[in-house]
Amino acid sequence: MVGRSNVGKSSLINALVNQKIARTSAAPGKTRLANYYLIEDAYYLVDLPGYGYARGGRESVEEFEALTQQYFDPAAQPGRVFAGVLHLIDARHPELPQDAAAFAWILRTELPIAIVAAKIDKLKRSEQTRAIKTLEHRYGTLVLPESALEGTGLQEIRKVINQWRSRTV
Repeated sequence: MVGRSNVGKSSLINALVNQKIARTSAAPGKTRLANYYLIEDAYYLVDLPGYGYARGGRESVEEFEALTQQYFDPAAQPGRVFAGVLHLIDARHPELPQDAAAFAWILRTELPIAIVAAKIDKLKRSEQTRAIKTLEHRYGTLVLPESALEGTGLQEIRKVINQWRSRTV
């Protein structure tokens, strides 16, 4: 899972497994390492530090960027198989340059990508439709509306994860 700080990556993991396994906080920058969560003894969901914010200033931001790049480097852990990347984007802010830059970087991994329109419940119905259309147009890939709080989109996200997994087994 990739996304800006405080976009809801840890909350989504907790919602997907229906238990609190990932630490969450209202304060951005809580996730400082790549956290691996073994799901159903079959695969891992990985919660990466968010981009765009870090306590400790520019040095911490660069540290997080290096960690993420190393995580996706195939030479870093030979034999590791990636199924795909869930790129979480706050549905309230679908056109941030940081998200576009991250998406361009993720594209270079050549992995399947789905955009998760996080926090969709914070928008009115018409705003939800507009945000999803904006994300679809901007990124040209699957967009999954999601609310960890309300459970919106969790089944669809699980389905995508399982489809990706079936291609790697």
